[in-house]
Amino acid sequence: MKLYRILITSTTASFRYPNLITSNQLSIKAVPYTTIAGLIASAVGKYMNDFNFSYTFRYLSKFVDLETIYKFAKKGESVDNKNVVSDRFKREILFDCYLSLYVDSKEIADAFKEPIFQLLLGRSSDIAKVVEVKEIEAIKTDKAMLNGTIVPFNEYKSFGEIYSLPRCFDYSEIVRKPQKVEPFLINDGIGNFVYKPLNTKEKFDLKNWKFKKMLNVIETTAYLDEELNTPILLRKLC
Repeated sequence: MKLYRILITSTTASFRYPNLITSNQLSIKAVPYTTIAGLIASAVGKYMNDFNFSYTFRYLSKFVDLETIYKFAKKGESVDNKNVVSDRFKREILFDCYLSLYVDSKEIADAFKEPIFQLLLGRSSDIAKVVEVKEIEAIKTDKAMLNGTIVPFNEYKSFGEIYSLPRCFDYSEIVRKPQKVEPFLINDGIGNFVYKPLNTKEKFDLKNWKFKKMLNVIETTAYLDEELNTPILLRKLC
């Protein structure tokens, strides 16, 4: 099957749990569907839904950063600089990240060669870099590994963290609205290289990666990127 592979790296990434309101902001340990949608929208310049995708996300470590938010009150048509409220909290950050993204759309793949907007893996400071865009021929298989990805739990019942997340957002109004909220199965992508990678292939080849969490392999119709030994479980956003 002909697909398009997009390899992306970032120094940091952070994916906030949408319903977690606390002084300690934990990060989801794989890329949510909404972030995939935003990443593709940034590359293409508009939101798209009519395509199939798959991905594997990995990171080497995580740390906690202390952030401060300053809240300014409105004063007429300007800002009241005298009554500023600060709010400090801890945020979990994923460090040294690698994303192997697969799509069946040539338009989307070509857009990643010259993105319209800056690519991000989370916050505005989590800047991502495209290191390769390539057309590949994936072979069909009857198994798929879920490590380093998020899938709808009702479609792929297996073990892992289960959390309710939206598939996408409705941007027709100023305040975006979550769409198709459902339970998702989150499989942590943390791990380490088997040996020090010397080039792009060795950084993204899963034979050179050891997941710290137990491997989660399911029987299902899927594909395989033989060059990088990466499972491809195609699905849609919404």
